Amino acid sequence: MLKNYFKIAIRNILRNKAYSFINIAGLTLGITCCSLLFLFIIDEMAYDTMHSQRDEIYRVVEISEAGDEVRYFGQTSPQTGPALAADYQEIQQFTRLFRFGGHVNFSIGDNKFAERAYFYADSTFFNVFDFELIKGNRKTALSKANSMIIDEEWAHQLFGDEDPLGKEIALTYRDAYVITGVMKNMPQNSHLQARIIMAAPYSDDFFREYQSDWNTYGAHTYLVFDEKASPERFADNIPTFVKKYFKPEAKRNFYLQSLNDIHFSSHDIEYGSEVTKGQKAYIYIFMGIGIFMLMIACINYMNLATAKSLHRGKEIGMRKVSGAQRYQLIIQFLSESTFIAFISLGLSIGLVDLLLPYFNMLTDKNFIFNTETFGSILALLFFITLVIGVLSGLYPAVVMSRLRPANILKGSMSTGKGSVALRKILVVTQFTLSIIMIIATIVASNQMDYIQNRSLGFNKEQLLVVDINNGEVRKRFEAMRNEFAKSPYVTKVAVSSRVPGEWKNLEEVYVKFPENRDDSLRANYIGFDEHMIDVYEMTLASGKNFSGNVAEDSLNVLVNETAVEVLGVADPLGRYIQIGQGQYKIIGVVEDFNFESLHNEIAPLLLGYRANVFQPIDYFSLKFKPEHVEEAIAHASQVHNSFDESTPIEYHFLDEQWAQFYKNDKRAGNIFTIGAGITIFIACMGLFGLASFIIQKRTKEIGVRKVLGASVADLFLLLAKTFVLQVLLAFVIAIPVSWYLMNDWLNNFAFRFEMGAKEFLIAGLVAVIIAILSVSYRVVKAALLNPVNTLRTE
Repeated sequence: MLKNYFKIAIRNILRNKAYSFINIAGLTLGITCCSLLFLFIIDEMAYDTMHSQRDEIYRVVEISEAGDEVRYFGQTSPQTGPALAADYQEIQQFTRLFRFGGHVNFSIGDNKFAERAYFYADSTFFNVFDFELIKGNRKTALSKANSMIIDEEWAHQLFGDEDPLGKEIALTYRDAYVITGVMKNMPQNSHLQARIIMAAPYSDDFFREYQSDWNTYGAHTYLVFDEKASPERFADNIPTFVKKYFKPEAKRNFYLQSLNDIHFSSHDIEYGSEVTKGQKAYIYIFMGIGIFMLMIACINYMNLATAKSLHRGKEIGMRKVSGAQRYQLIIQFLSESTFIAFISLGLSIGLVDLLLPYFNMLTDKNFIFNTETFGSILALLFFITLVIGVLSGLYPAVVMSRLRPANILKGSMSTGKGSVALRKILVVTQFTLSIIMIIATIVASNQMDYIQNRSLGFNKEQLLVVDINNGEVRKRFEAMRNEFAKSPYVTKVAVSSRVPGEWKNLEEVYVKFPENRDDSLRANYIGFDEHMIDVYEMTLASGKNFSGNVAEDSLNVLVNETAVEVLGVADPLGRYIQIGQGQYKIIGVVEDFNFESLHNEIAPLLLGYRANVFQPIDYFSLKFKPEHVEEAIAHASQVHNSFDESTPIEYHFLDEQWAQFYKNDKRAGNIFTIGAGITIFIACMGLFGLASFIIQKRTKEIGVRKVLGASVADLFLLLAKTFVLQVLLAFVIAIPVSWYLMNDWLNNFAFRFEMGAKEFLIAGLVAVIIAILSVSYRVVKAALLNPVNTLRTE
């Protein structure tokens, strides 16, 4: 019986090619997009699930309170982990990760390398985390001093096909390290990302002193609890522990964060070990887009199937007369819809393979089309496809199986008013979802344009930022700056401790007026030389810039307008402020500029001179001529190598670093755009097919109206009016939903454009125009038919 059903399904597909193409193409696009988005969602939701003890692993998060301000840090005292493990039996294991400096420099022979993705780790690292070791013994790989583990990519890059075990790597300013293990590249969905893991330097005098100090930070501490223990109840012990080890005036506290929560719940945690911070809002958005596309494709099938059923009346009547039961007709229709759904699934699998490289570029992932990646969602897709087939075919099956054969064979077949009403509801639903996507695309695009074009208070273009990674370079920075300036491709050069759009960490200081003993203001601090204001094209609101006189400038500071406002003074020029134990004179006020991303409000900022006690200079900023980028880089590399023989040059383009702040937002905007295009395309294909069947049904009515004098324009308005009204109703429904969703998304930005009626009107107009274009061909063709031909045939 089923074989017969599938034969009939194939015949119907071949007999109604246009109808079948619209259904199969819509479902294929829907399943393809859903598959890709689900790959992304499952990968995000699977963060850190590669560790067998993931449910028992917790990170220690420090809580710092200063007045009303509460801050959270992903680092704590290096003593915290050992003390917790010693005091509480429910803690089975602990490990700590350290980073001393932004990167590690090393060399093999004459080749120099620099790597930022590194950690120093306790020997217990592999007892806590299950990262795969390809070579070496995970139990002893970090047990000896100067042991080093590298990932397989570094191993291949450094040694080719040679066995790297036992080979030495020279580290700048440290003893040589011996490679004791090669680990598989860390999975992309791990919050820890490292290419090099080194044994913590326990024998180092600095480290011994550092790790015995309760007042320091810097240790990323992870605890493994006994399976029977309750970390939630363990939290009751924290006040006792803090009281035992920390001084009351330190005002330090901590809480335990589950490994499973780190990726999505670390947005308020500073200095954490995680490389990226996931956003659950985007997971819900992408899931919604995938579901939207499937819904629209299903709606297409239901609409076209119920409309097309009018042309299968005699077939159904004959089957009923021949003894077919109602359940058999239902199974027939469901088998047809399921067959079409699985054809679409097969096509979508091929399309996923084709589109996966582009999807990787869009999402910054590294999915590979194989049984491991795609196999993880294949069972889910199979189930979804089965549900799509059943749901999309169920209503047409029930409606058609209910018809009476006598009425069908007499030619008085009708699916009833309920069927017509349902088709209208489905069209409205389709276009509501599509219009929401269009509005989301417009709003996201406008916000990205706003970010790109908003004045930051400085000019980030044509700036090459070169890192200072060597103490000897700092001593001779003036000579190096002069050499940079000699380049015909560089117009200006400056040095600073940090730059606007900093990708490391900004120094923080507490500042107050000397006469004020109690209140102090927390502010960010950057060391500038006398050229930075000019190089970055910042504006002095009042006062003067640094003069270049080291003795004088080292006792002066500039402040931004926000700092002036928070300090509560009308004219700060000439006044002294206290930072730490020193007093500094305010000589100038700089107009506010965004030194952090536009997700953040502008905070109080102090600009000290480059020779200061808080933070040494760390960057050269080179203003280069835009038409000579490569030449400027080549000259900068030459100068760097002549002054610094121990570390490779490390440079960034400042505008590219700023773009990194909005990578996730831009990704979401791109997916909105693609999603909107595909959803509206699927909806319009369905609208075209539906218009074809409705016009076919009203062919004689059109002929009669033409005989009675109706013009082509009259007929066009008559036939298109219904669809336009449905789209307008969808637009009205979409407005409040899309406003709520996109307003919530815009709240992620401290600086945002304000949505207005324009965005919604544009979306509505686009939807109406697209709907009219979708049906116009069929409507105009019907209106131009010769009434003699339409009225002559029965």
